[in-house]
Amino acid sequence: MGREEFCFPGRQAVLDASLRLQLVRAARCDEWAAGGRTANAEVHLFGQDHLSLRDWLHSECSAAEELIAVTSTRDQTVQSFVPSHRVNCEIVAAGIRMTSFFDPSGGSSAVTDFIASAGEMPYYVACGPIQMKLIDGERVLVEGPVTDDGQRGLMLMDGTEAVNAARQYLKAVRQTAIRAGELRDREVELTPRQHLIAHQLSEGCTDDQIAERIQISVRTVRYEVSRLLEVLEVKTRFAAGVRYARMKAPTAKR
Repeated sequence: MGREEFCFPGRQAVLDASLRLQLVRAARCDEWAAGGRTANAEVHLFGQDHLSLRDWLHSECSAAEELIAVTSTRDQTVQSFVPSHRVNCEIVAAGIRMTSFFDPSGGSSAVTDFIASAGEMPYYVACGPIQMKLIDGERVLVEGPVTDDGQRGLMLMDGTEAVNAARQYLKAVRQTAIRAGELRDREVELTPRQHLIAHQLSEGCTDDQIAERIQISVRTVRYEVSRLLEVLEVKTRFAAGVRYARMKAPTAKR
């Protein structure tokens, strides 16, 4: 099974923003561990009961008016992802404003393909090292503390500190995001120069770096990049680089 490797521009900004959210979460976890409760947070333990976790999560999300999620696909398979996708379809059909950012780094190419094929869904590919959900802009759902006997669960945080940290994190995540549908496979023909420039984009190069590497003017690079976006049917240079990298991935890995 192929694994995705993405060179996200703006990744460091996301990591910096995620640190603030991590610190808030850690403080709430420490409070809960010290006394079994914490201010501005609810801890829900499920252990290995994945069905109860899924039912509770579905209930919380279905009662929302707006839901923004950041999810990693690292440990996902298409089979394990499908139930979550069905829930997302139900949420959208119910009129809930939903946006889902998926971090595919190290995840299965097949799952990324599935996400890209769901063109009608508000799915995006982005850099998102911390999984979380922002519910109605007021509550932040993150991984909960681990108990002494190894139980894991979820923690629902509210309060200005947690919400502001989540919003700053999401702002940075959005800067790296591309619409998942832009990764869908399409038959395209590129000129030799377009192949060369697309490869540089897949490595995260700037216009100046590309011009220096292949010895053409920056003006020519910008023209070629503009044409490349049209041919690949994407809106950003990052999307072009990602799309090209996935086009060139060996079939056996997909």
